[in-house]
Amino acid sequence: MANRPRKQFFILVGLIILVFLGGTGIWFWIHPATHSVTRQTAVRTWHGIAHDAHVSAQQRHSTKTQFDRETTSQTAPKLATKVTQQLKAKHFVGTALVVKNNRVVYQRAFGWANREQHRKNTTTTPYLINSTQKALTGQLIMRAVQDDQLSLNDHLSQYYPKIKHSRTITIRQMLNMTAGIYGTVPQSRYLSERAVYHQAATHAKIDTTKIGQFDYQPIDYTLLAGILHQVTHQSYYQRFYQQIVTPLNLNHTKFAEVFRHSRTMTVSYTGSRPGLYQTPHIPAAAPLATRVGTGNVMMSAGDLFRAERAVIQGKLLLNSSGAQTLHQAKSTTAHYTGGLYHLGQSGYYGHGLRDNYEATFVLSRNGKTGVVFLSNSFTKATMWPTWSTEKTAISLFKQVDQAQHLN
Repeated sequence: MANRPRKQFFILVGLIILVFLGGTGIWFWIHPATHSVTRQTAVRTWHGIAHDAHVSAQQRHSTKTQFDRETTSQTAPKLATKVTQQLKAKHFVGTALVVKNNRVVYQRAFGWANREQHRKNTTTTPYLINSTQKALTGQLIMRAVQDDQLSLNDHLSQYYPKIKHSRTITIRQMLNMTAGIYGTVPQSRYLSERAVYHQAATHAKIDTTKIGQFDYQPIDYTLLAGILHQVTHQSYYQRFYQQIVTPLNLNHTKFAEVFRHSRTMTVSYTGSRPGLYQTPHIPAAAPLATRVGTGNVMMSAGDLFRAERAVIQGKLLLNSSGAQTLHQAKSTTAHYTGGLYHLGQSGYYGHGLRDNYEATFVLSRNGKTGVVFLSNSFTKATMWPTWSTEKTAISLFKQVDQAQHLN
């Protein structure tokens, strides 16, 4: 019996590889622009992520929590009615979660995860969280700092000396996106994790006139993931599972590179507004691979809330005060720190858009109260800003956070 989990794992990996290489499952046949990828690189990446996921699953318990259940009227019926009306007015498709003092007061799923399969969204449906992942990468960096593997004051030149002007910027500035770095990683073909970091370093440039100024550039976090890889000698995926997914028992968190081939993948949809389900879309493998550390994780609303709460509270650090350092909690002028936007003195928030998914979370400074909206029907080109629920989430958070009692 002891060998059963190991046997099941190899059977699972074998099936994944067969799906990956055969028929309509092979992504470089579906996406001819990336057909030059080698099968060896793709399979090796898949195998590595699948192995890390399997090891994590064996170490987690599967006990259901309040974040797995729908909650719409029992706790705060008036609030539930108001939130439902607001989201329906936005034609919202996805999952909405509201938490007050660590208690779920509202959670409901809307619309379809896959219209063609007649499969609805649920409270445990995973969505691509896009840029909100950066706060989790910031957490991994801070843990490495506490493990004495690097320092926030280290200069980029210590890890990527070939980048011009890299001696002038620090890891802290990269975490806050005030390093003046810009550039993009080519997405025309599938890249291994190491190749992504190499390409990021090759294409990264530093505008010295922007050092010290906020300039949102995802490549900051790609390079941070690369630095993490250098100092830990582990893949980002392994580190993510070991230090975030496993200790928090996040049972509805997946990496999109693997999940995109699953029959239960959450499909996204285009349209002039949410809920029209005009064109189904599954994110392409090559771009997803380049977003390591910046936007290739899929999570349920409950998992995202629990992860960001742990980050804010420092629960995953050796010393919880490190969270205050990472996010510069005492600052009255900070705008973006460690992957989180500051919402005045009341909290933090994150927002991400890509591949027709929209993700928003807003949490209080103590991490006990928050709002999470995750959608699989939002196309920025045709729906922003009219149909976005980002401002709705922030407004709702302020109301819930300030209320003494909810009814």
